[in-house]
Amino acid sequence: MSHWDIELYYSLKSSVPVRTLSLLGVPMLWNTFKLEVPDRDLFEYSSASLATFGHDAATLGKILVRIGLEGKTASAAAVLQALLAFSSLHRYGLQPHAVELKIAALKSLAEGSAVPSLGAKETIQHIATGMLLCSFEIHHSSCSSDEWMGCLRGVETVINASSIKTLLQLGSDVVVLLDWVHYHDILARFSLLYWEREGTPELPSTPTNFFGPQISILPPPVFSMINLLSQACVTISSSTIPPETGNSADDYKNFVGVIDWRIRTVPMLKITHDDNDVLDDVALLMHLYQLAMLVFLNRRSEGVIDQPIRTQDYIDKAFALLPRLSFCKQQFPIHVIGCEARTDEQRAVILDVISRTEKMSLSRSFSYCRRILQAVWAQDDLREGNKISHRDMLTSVIGHCVIVPAFV
Repeated sequence: MSHWDIELYYSLKSSVPVRTLSLLGVPMLWNTFKLEVPDRDLFEYSSASLATFGHDAATLGKILVRIGLEGKTASAAAVLQALLAFSSLHRYGLQPHAVELKIAALKSLAEGSAVPSLGAKETIQHIATGMLLCSFEIHHSSCSSDEWMGCLRGVETVINASSIKTLLQLGSDVVVLLDWVHYHDILARFSLLYWEREGTPELPSTPTNFFGPQISILPPPVFSMINLLSQACVTISSSTIPPETGNSADDYKNFVGVIDWRIRTVPMLKITHDDNDVLDDVALLMHLYQLAMLVFLNRRSEGVIDQPIRTQDYIDKAFALLPRLSFCKQQFPIHVIGCEARTDEQRAVILDVISRTEKMSLSRSFSYCRRILQAVWAQDDLREGNKISHRDMLTSVIGHCVIVPAFV
């Protein structure tokens, strides 16, 4: 526990913001070594290191390569350069080669944009490049840049200016790409729920026909959960919460209750209790994601749906599942359940999962996620016996982050 944690606690307790409190971040490590790495090696390495949920990351990587090899235009070159930049960053950390590739991708993207209008193929290449640059920015959660939100906003602006009917003529690769965008969009909106600062980034509203069930090829349980998480974020955002009394308040409470019920009743894969079963890891992750969504909805809706016994049951089940997971690359459930860790034993369980995941060559850094959890745990220890709400505490911690955290 640090002086920073204590200052934040007194700010929460007195409801007076501390304007001199430094922002929460992790150091950015810069590798000055000049690399001479063949592009082919980086292509092969990048295939499975992208943040996804429901789609195989290696398959997504191959799709991105195919998109980048479609023609010899500036837009196509931008995809390949962005893919190489991301892979170089992931494999060797932040170093000159990765930055040079990123700058080259941005230049190619600008050159490819210097046309009156984008065709369908060029639109997909711009979306792919934007998402790879977004992934580059969030991969190590650099405290010096919050450009990942800008990249995502740019991607969604391109999507909004296009025709879904025209894009779908290019085949199923387009759908996987749109699912990838949708996943990042929802997790960005989740983070923004707790980001109450001046200059809050805004994401454009994207037509639902781009991300609807008639378009997505995600497995039904995954699509249902992502869609419900999206509905939950929209429903419980501060701009949609009605006054505490009246018909609108009752309607709101009923709607939140319906979302809670729909999350609970999503058809799930059965856990086999076979530690050697690869499919069991998939089932465990799905159940953990479901429990994390229920905990998030109930915590964020305190005062609307008060069911502390049921919420605690979700938390207990999640902590029972975590030791059985081989790894968990998705940071959303680790963040949500990790914020509920009250004892040293529970916190050790969370840190063990993070450690197992980071040992995988294809995992991105959990440094920012871990730092946020440590700040939350310090506030939990300090606020014991005080009436500081879980929501206010989380909003204060995340609101003091240097950049909007990404929990993809």
